[in-house]
Amino acid sequence: MAIDNVQTNSQVDVNGNAYTASISNDNLTNDDFLELMIQELKMQDPTKPMDSDRMMDNQLKMSTIESNLAMSESMESLQASYQVSALSTAANMIGRVVEDGQIGDDGLEKSYVVSTIESKEGELYANVKQMIGLNDNIVDSEGNAVDYDTNGFIYEDGVATSSRVAIDESGRLIANEEGYLALLDEDGELITDNTEYSYGGTTPVYGDIEALPLSSILKIR
Repeated sequence: MAIDNVQTNSQVDVNGNAYTASISNDNLTNDDFLELMIQELKMQDPTKPMDSDRMMDNQLKMSTIESNLAMSESMESLQASYQVSALSTAANMIGRVVEDGQIGDDGLEKSYVVSTIESKEGELYANVKQMIGLNDNIVDSEGNAVDYDTNGFIYEDGVATSSRVAIDESGRLIANEEGYLALLDEDGELITDNTEYSYGGTTPVYGDIEALPLSSILKIR
């Protein structure tokens, strides 16, 4: 067997015997070691034979190193495969609402909606937006969305009108059983016979995007 990548430095001792003084090779394998050991045996001084136990011990160490390196490469490949599989599975969480057990300032458990999933230094994170509230929607008699401000004034083409919806102390719209909203007249009195504007459901209000470790998520819904 030819050893193309092994560099040796052969020298001659005072008795005229050749021996290998140094070996430099970052990729020395078990087979290379065996070849070198055979060469050493061929060039050894018959009056001073090499210690066979020491040679076998060195060969065993080399075999162990090779086995460990092979196992390490196999584990790295397995880990990479697992990360890809985990990332693919975690992608199913996008658009879902998750909770991590944290309690907000309002005393309620924080809820987040998942925007994206990414891997950072081997750990999976969900980029989420915290749901910080609900925004009530208004629709007109034709089902079109209607804008309004925090004082309840309804807007048309970006301009505030004199029409004003009633808002309770918690900031929610006041609607009757049929879903029509209560309006306020110029004196702030309730107009209960409104049929022009009705309640159009709610839209979640989200905070800024933050990274949440998948390992911290306790609930998905």
